[in-house]
Amino acid sequence: MWTLMIFAFQAGAMAGPVLPAPRRPPTARRCPAGDDDDVVVCGRSSDADRIGTVPDYSRPFTLPQARTEIPGVGTVSAETEQVGVGGFPSNRAMIRLKIPLGKRRQE
Repeated sequence: MWTLMIFAFQAGAMAGPVLPAPRRPPTARRCPAGDDDDVVVCGRSSDADRIGTVPDYSRPFTLPQARTEIPGVGTVSAETEQVGVGGFPSNRAMIRLKIPLGKRRQE
């Protein structure tokens, strides 16, 4: 029984090298015929193999604030922060409820 299970695990899919993406098949378009003295050069677009513009990673990426208003009470927000505690980083996730004090409620 155990040998059958071990054989089944060994016969599973194995990861191999990543194969390059197949190139697009050539189009049926042909180059126009030129005169006997002309040299005709045909090619595809130079942008075909370009990746495109690289995003600007120099600016920090920030997510929008997760905050909502509770009518008549205050606001609730979810926040994260990293603080050094004794030389070690401390990652924190907090849910904050902010209730304004000293103001009369408008009813």
